[in-house]
Amino acid sequence: MRSLRRQSRFALALVAALGLALAPLGGVLAADTPSSGASDAPASDGVDTARPAPAASPTLTVLATTDVHGHIHDWDYFKGGRPDKGKDFGLSRLGDAIETIRAERGADSVLTVDNGDAIQGTPLTYLAAKQPNLLTGGPIHPMARAFNLLKYDVTVVGNHEFNYGLDLLRSYDGQLDAPLLGANVVKAGTTEPWLPPYTMVDKVVDGHRVKVGVLGLVTPGVRIWDKANVQGVLEFRDTTTVAKEYVPRLKAEGADVVVVLAHTGVGNATSWVPEDLEENSAQFLSTMVNDIDVLVIGHTHQDVPVTVSTAPDGDPVVVTQPKNWAASLSEVRLPLAFDADGKASVAWPAADASATIPSWVTRHSAADMHDNGTIDTDPILTADHEATIRYVNQVVADAVVAMPAGTARYEDTPILDFIGKVMVDTVTEGVKGTSAASLPVIAQVSPFSKDAVFPKGPVTIKDIAGLYIYDNTLLGVEVTGAQIKDYLEYSAKYFKQLPQGATLDPDTDLNAEYNGRPTPDYNYDVLTGVTYTIDVSRPAGQRILNLAWQGKPLASDQKFVLAINNYRQAGGGGYPHVTTAPVVYDELVEIRQQLIDHAQKVRTIDPADFFVKNWTLTTRYVPPTTPTPAPNPDPSKPNPSQPIAVPTPAATPKTPAPKGSDLASTGADMTLGGLMAVLAVTAGTGLMMVARRRVGEKH
Repeated sequence: MRSLRRQSRFALALVAALGLALAPLGGVLAADTPSSGASDAPASDGVDTARPAPAASPTLTVLATTDVHGHIHDWDYFKGGRPDKGKDFGLSRLGDAIETIRAERGADSVLTVDNGDAIQGTPLTYLAAKQPNLLTGGPIHPMARAFNLLKYDVTVVGNHEFNYGLDLLRSYDGQLDAPLLGANVVKAGTTEPWLPPYTMVDKVVDGHRVKVGVLGLVTPGVRIWDKANVQGVLEFRDTTTVAKEYVPRLKAEGADVVVVLAHTGVGNATSWVPEDLEENSAQFLSTMVNDIDVLVIGHTHQDVPVTVSTAPDGDPVVVTQPKNWAASLSEVRLPLAFDADGKASVAWPAADASATIPSWVTRHSAADMHDNGTIDTDPILTADHEATIRYVNQVVADAVVAMPAGTARYEDTPILDFIGKVMVDTVTEGVKGTSAASLPVIAQVSPFSKDAVFPKGPVTIKDIAGLYIYDNTLLGVEVTGAQIKDYLEYSAKYFKQLPQGATLDPDTDLNAEYNGRPTPDYNYDVLTGVTYTIDVSRPAGQRILNLAWQGKPLASDQKFVLAINNYRQAGGGGYPHVTTAPVVYDELVEIRQQLIDHAQKVRTIDPADFFVKNWTLTTRYVPPTTPTPAPNPDPSKPNPSQPIAVPTPAATPKTPAPKGSDLASTGADMTLGGLMAVLAVTAGTGLMMVARRRVGEKH
């Protein structure tokens, strides 16, 4: 029997709440990052192999990864070497644990699954999608080969699987030995799945056949973030609705164990409204659907090895979220019982459930593993890896001075203006001969990476790719002065409100929380081409002052072309107006490649050619002393606000930048407070979380 006694479920929730409240510093969710970067917690934080082993029992083992984002090798292509000690990642590391566990338990009793977002996120996967001729290993996608070599049983699509278009996704699917699932991805206008919704996998435990039903789901946010690739072709249904339809079907078809792979995280919504198509819906999947034994979640780039929820029928649901980039592997052991006919069922011990169930889950850290020979000695993967290193190390230009991005979130910096310059030039050229040709062009730019820097001297592709880490394309939309003001006010919510005259601390005063979670760096935008002041002593929505173009205040009806990335224009981050603004340029030009091409063309990157200090932060804005304007006022002179004092950092912050898994709200992480809020609201349904220090990352 799976059922636990009622008092055991209550004790489970109580212990979970106390565990979160009293967890030691190293075991709680930290505030960010990508998400939007990664946590500085050691990679070995979390559930580990030091747990007491469960009592001997026939067990089915589930091994899970999620949000690998092309990290096959323990190698940082942007840094040009291995990750810092203790922050290792990659399937080459986790393969060590996977093969060891299979050898110990018997391969037939181990189910190995991946939870999506595999084919985007590194220069290796970029080349596989965009310039496969540069890879010498062969036609097969590197991620497909890696999963095949490690003998994964099942995979599911994540939102980033759709980034490169449906043709590439179909090709990748065809190269996988394991099925690629997606039950809630349906053909437009129908409920017919575009991918297999589920699969049945036969395993053998203690000499008995065990039928494992695996259902695959993905966040419906794909319809927004990859609208250009899916609109009119695919639709994305609510994950909980679809699970309610398919899990009973799995049981009816004889599934002894049900595993749901859901590329979604724990969100802030407390009421299930199917029409809302929630991006993160694990809190509903884990408490509103019966007969799920294991729920693997992801998407938010958190590290939560074990959560125990309660289904409507009172049975426990084990929820696990491995660390992104293959930095950890979740191992869930399911104790089985067999009836007289040999049919299996999950049989959790009823006694002392609060301690027993988490003890069946182990977190294996990549930092504790060795490089796996299956991956590292494969000649095809090795050739692709070496070709990628050669590609990113190509010198494309020389920088006159060093241009770091470490302070770009709170002060105007040349390196972001470099991006804006290229975006403006590209759109300006692209609208020639159109009705938008006479309009001024401005650009939105985001500080994707705290670690990015153009060194003085040679600048390589990896330097540019480390600055612009996403595969975004460029659009131009027509906006008004009033809409630009709204856009900037929305962006300025990123800053916490400070007392008048206060000094901003970059470590504590950024990433302000909205809707229960911090604003990630990649959801903060600056604009080039207009001048403005952000007064962070004012409430959000009232912070933009002195907004002007060419020295004159913007008129509400003045028209501009905003050069913008496709993620933002499609609604990523929730910015106002841009999703409905008229599109005047859309040639599917990739922004990162434009930056590389521009650098190769000019050969010298000199801030004097593009840097204009056009915005400042302040908490010392001084309003006019009298409402009567001075004679012949000069609108080009700003109001007498003083730039905010910001401590000079000793060094560029070392928090890693958000990677491919962090699509705007697609990767926003939850703070401990936000997680506690979800726990408090859902405690009545028995949701329990044993949370570990989280990591960042979504765009």
